[in-house]
Amino acid sequence: MTIRELGPHDASDVQALYESLDARDSYLRFFATRPTQLNVVAERATQHDRGHGGVGAFESGALIGAANFVVLDDPSTAELAMVVEHDHQLHGVGSELLARLICLAERHGVRTFIAEVLAVNQTMLRVIAETGLPTTRRREGSAVHIEIRSPESGATT
Repeated sequence: MTIRELGPHDASDVQALYESLDARDSYLRFFATRPTQLNVVAERATQHDRGHGGVGAFESGALIGAANFVVLDDPSTAELAMVVEHDHQLHGVGSELLARLICLAERHGVRTFIAEVLAVNQTMLRVIAETGLPTTRRREGSAVHIEIRSPESGATT
């Protein structure tokens, strides 16, 4: 497996990854049925500038997972999103993507990450917990609002 930064040239691969998701994985990623304009979502996920970044996991040249961040109003805070192709889940892909995404975002000055995760998405909740980084969690209906503080933030558990 190779992990590298994503760029606009990867949008079609990200779109294909999103299109390959089964109904459950699509719901866990998008909190609803698959968006109708996946090309727009994929383009946003592959933006690479001061306020956006992403990483992808590739195996034999095929994209098997992607994670991206979008900086919020506070330039030290970003929202993150991640998806791993179903057959590659539970093999460390998500953990490695999250670690690499955090490193990339830190280079952009991000110190706090926000993740909105459906409470039924135990796999993603576990991936975040296993980072060992300080987090705060708050249940909001069917979702869990998670703030993750990077080692660069100076926060402690």
